[in-house]
Amino acid sequence: MRKRFLAIVAVLAIVAMALSACSKGTNEPKPADGNTNTPTTPAPAKEAVLNTAWAYEVPPKTHFNTFATGTLNFPGGMFVDLMTSPLALYQWSDNTYVPQLAESWNVDNAAATITVKLRKGVKWSDGNEFKAQDVGVYFTIGKAKAYAYTKYIDTVKIVNDYEVQFHMSNPAPIALRYVLRANPQPYAVYGKFAKQIEDLYAAGKDAKSDEMKKVITELDAFRPDIYVASGPFIMDTKSITEAQVTLTKRADAWNAGTVKIDKIVVHNGETAAATPLVLDKKIDYVTHAFPPATEAQFTAMGLRIIRFPYYTGPAIFFNYGHETFGPLFSKVEFRQGLAYLIDRTAAGTVALGKSGIGVKKMAGIADNMIPAYVTADVQAKLNGYAKDAKKAEELFTKAGLKKGADGQWTDASGKKIEFELYVPSDFADWAAAADNVSQQLTAAGFKTAVRGPAWSQYTTDMNDGKFQMGLLPWGSSTPHPTFAFQANVINYNGGGKAEPTATKKGMNYPLKQKYSGGAIDFEANTWDMAKGFDTENQKKIISATVLAYNELLPNVPLFERYSNAPILDGVNITGWPKDGDALLANGSADQFITLGIVNGTIKGVGK
Repeated sequence: MRKRFLAIVAVLAIVAMALSACSKGTNEPKPADGNTNTPTTPAPAKEAVLNTAWAYEVPPKTHFNTFATGTLNFPGGMFVDLMTSPLALYQWSDNTYVPQLAESWNVDNAAATITVKLRKGVKWSDGNEFKAQDVGVYFTIGKAKAYAYTKYIDTVKIVNDYEVQFHMSNPAPIALRYVLRANPQPYAVYGKFAKQIEDLYAAGKDAKSDEMKKVITELDAFRPDIYVASGPFIMDTKSITEAQVTLTKRADAWNAGTVKIDKIVVHNGETAAATPLVLDKKIDYVTHAFPPATEAQFTAMGLRIIRFPYYTGPAIFFNYGHETFGPLFSKVEFRQGLAYLIDRTAAGTVALGKSGIGVKKMAGIADNMIPAYVTADVQAKLNGYAKDAKKAEELFTKAGLKKGADGQWTDASGKKIEFELYVPSDFADWAAAADNVSQQLTAAGFKTAVRGPAWSQYTTDMNDGKFQMGLLPWGSSTPHPTFAFQANVINYNGGGKAEPTATKKGMNYPLKQKYSGGAIDFEANTWDMAKGFDTENQKKIISATVLAYNELLPNVPLFERYSNAPILDGVNITGWPKDGDALLANGSADQFITLGIVNGTIKGVGK
């Protein structure tokens, strides 16, 4: 790239000298008014810079290997899809996919295949052409690393340079999402590992073999010098500092003509670091969770607040294997009592104001997803657990607890019940909700203390079962209830039996349970509810799972998070969707801003 740049500069210099020579000795007419000043050259168009924020670590703590833990590509944010284009993006409002690196696709239900035709003429930032082998790299390495798609897709066939066919071992609409929302990776960077993995599979080796483990170990240790991009932006690795990093627009990107933003500056930090930048109007858009008082400051200074659903939020998770409280947590009456006792709306309001919406249906999936996935008869049966202190006390008593004259609850031996509620200390909204819940529990007779480390350590502790009660995500911002129930009962529950490498017990909740409707296998249902193209059958499985969850409450959802993203509109960036725009139905896994940027509606001022 540097050589190419210098060559262009040299050519331009020669052209400029030639033009200068041609102009010498000519009799240029003077302006009629006698003014001999040279006409003013129009000012160059203002560079369109989107300023945002995300917490990240700088190299060497992070790196550019997208297949290894610790990659510097801001996982979970909009930046991944803007640097490494997916095959398609997704619109929640009408359940459609927007082509990106895929030009088209076809699902053959009878043959259980998904055939994808790729966009031609796409260049990686290293100059290589994007081809089917880049798609193959992602799925080959993903198979060896047991990516979630392997539950639905068993083989990937490269038909030619611009066509790939996927065979579905479990035909399902969700398989299409796993294919289309994948971000292909450059064969030039990872091809040697993919080739080794393919050869091992061809030789009859599997992911458990020593040979395969050796390749994966080498892959995880691999550290590319640069981040190779296929999308409209590339990370300027020389710009990486503790304070910020810049993503610059690629002039040769396949969608460069549509994208109307020149740079994205990512300021480093969580909510505490981002807040003063927003107050100083140095941030155009950021999705950190801001407390109500801070949001009020933003509104007072004229910033617009955009709210889109996350379809998830914090829930109280229980450690069913805890040596002291495990037996109590295992009693459904106790969990139901907590659901009646806690004012979920209050917890959400304290955490996020208008963006913390107390859960009403307690279904394990977001309230606004229920009409699309749950049958009408089951919807009518759902218990909303509206706040009812008297009902809560009845259930606590039924669970074997006693309330003393001092208002404190005790166990059967007379020992006072005192809890510890674990929460990630760097999640301001969750910490505020935890404080509110602890106050509610303490006032009701359960003295509750709040503590917890930063999220990076927090998840390790939760997976290790080093907690009594703790906040973790319920539901999911990915569009299907199967993802929600993975969060509810599998992800922090040892990974379930389907994950052979799981060694952590987490919440230690038995996934086979009995409830008033009969027996339920939460794990089997979680996977089965996504299988097949018979949506009515899916709905039956989802509805049965939702009904069991609503009664058993393996965890107690508190509120659903909506964004309270401040927008500095019209200064640097414009074209933000208006309130009620269908694009704002997109969850955080399919951020609206990504679609807006790639289609050119969210753009620089004057573009």
